Amino acid sequence: MTAGSASDALALLRASPGIDVVLSDIVMPTTTGLEFLAQVRDEFADRPWLQLLLITGQASVETAVAAMKLDASDYLLKPVEPKALRESVTHALARAGSIREISDTALDSANGLALKKLADTARELATRISGFGAGRKDTEPTVEALKLLHQLQDARSSIFGPAVMPEPAWEMLAELMRARLAGQHVSVTSLALASSSPMTTALRRIEDLIQGGLVVRIPDPGDRRRTHIELTQEGVMRMRLFLEGFSKIVVGSR
Repeated sequence: MTAGSASDALALLRASPGIDVVLSDIVMPTTTGLEFLAQVRDEFADRPWLQLLLITGQASVETAVAAMKLDASDYLLKPVEPKALRESVTHALARAGSIREISDTALDSANGLALKKLADTARELATRISGFGAGRKDTEPTVEALKLLHQLQDARSSIFGPAVMPEPAWEMLAELMRARLAGQHVSVTSLALASSSPMTTALRRIEDLIQGGLVVRIPDPGDRRRTHIELTQEGVMRMRLFLEGFSKIVVGSR
């Protein structure tokens, strides 16, 4: 389905609850793509599976951060390569399917009870890391937070697979939080692989996270050819907000 304006697109969404992915340009005659997608998120809050894809000819830090706040699955740069578009849409459809499955899961079923436990784990982990400061040592609360993060990753994989989690930027924040809690380093290549997304999308998202102040590059003192990526304090805060939001996605539509 296609629409010639933001208002027409909203009308299509109202009439077609089966739509899973919305693809929008940033620049439009009467509104911006970000404003339109914010309207979509607001009006269709009862459809958490809706995936938002943005196309822009002018990438910026502001656009990248705004896209993340809208939980956009991806944003593509013009001219859009057909392969990149197919990969992005395929990933978005997979994620939409997983979230639909969550929404359709009965609370009193085995999966429903598992999802409730998953949401509780996300909330508890958010509380644990809320005071996580730079340079904090491996205290008992830190070890417990690492256990909770492992539980969260294992549970979501066993129940609905990796597509249930948000877009690549959040997958990478989760991996960086795991590494920080464990006292480990994460290379650019490892972080891109952890995102479970196409390499071009993952590398672009890493740059977005750096520009947005959520992560920082740290040169490897033992190998000048290698660079590590670490969370900033702002990144820790975003991770906490994500965990709180994820728990709401799991149980909020019930």
